[in-house]
Amino acid sequence: MSDTPSRDESNVSDASIPENAAMAQLRSEAEEAVGAPDLRERVRELTARALHERRMVFEDMRAIVRAIAEGVGSGLAARGGEMKDGLKQAVAGLDDAIGSAAQAASYTISEAVEQGRAFKENELKASLEQLRDLESQLVDALKQTAKLSGGKFREELEHLADHLKISGTRTGEQVRDALKQFASGVRTGAAAGRAGLGESASAAGERLSQVASGVLDALSDSLKRQSERLRS
Repeated sequence: MSDTPSRDESNVSDASIPENAAMAQLRSEAEEAVGAPDLRERVRELTARALHERRMVFEDMRAIVRAIAEGVGSGLAARGGEMKDGLKQAVAGLDDAIGSAAQAASYTISEAVEQGRAFKENELKASLEQLRDLESQLVDALKQTAKLSGGKFREELEHLADHLKISGTRTGEQVRDALKQFASGVRTGAAAGRAGLGESASAAGERLSQVASGVLDALSDSLKRQSERLRS
């Protein structure tokens, strides 16, 4: 960190944002968003757009969270805004957008399975596991951003991340609901396939049954462990 007071208050680490134009632009827009009437909604819009542009690539989510959080922190410091309330609104906006994107992604996966599209079990499992891990990734991204920063920004962001770890997030709720619905739909489809009217229905049911018994049972156990870990 720089030893100048203004730099300490803005709490932006020199190495905290990936050096690429997209993240730099997103950080700049998040900084400007502090002047918007509804910071939560503006952050939700920025996050949703970034996720859409990157086709909801989950590996990019952490960088997006960091860019937006740091941009908001810089904006609040520069404008003399209330750091605690401003970051609370920004984190809520991030959570809103990521939760909605996760739910949309789960619908896409469900439709693909229901329509009998070809898939590899490992690829499907990987996609579902990425959804499962979104809540912990969001919390970890916030904690890592705080760790690389300092001053009031670090203090308040760490507090928010710790609170979310205990209370849970909208993203976590959306993911758990989506996976439960997916599991229910797959198992229903598997049962229908086993009692189906033809060879194609039976084959489809068998594929769905394999997913239900293999992937979803494993995910169910993992979700339970994750929930306990996040709230321990």
